[in-house]
Amino acid sequence: MIDKRGGARPGAGRPKLEVTRGFHQMRAFPDEWEIVKRFANILKHGDRAACEAFLAKMETKTE
Repeated sequence: MIDKRGGARPGAGRPKLEVTRGFHQMRAFPDEWEIVKRFANILKHGDRAACEAFLAKMETKTE
């Protein structure tokens, strides 16, 4: 009897995610990148509203 294994099978593999995130790219100098990483860490593990308020404050200072 011939073994009919191999190839794609239904239900095999990793399931597709329902929620996907877009890919983003950003370039920065090493010292700038440290600031970006610190802010990203606060955003991920801290208070999003505080981060948004900080950004709004910074944007008004630069204008």
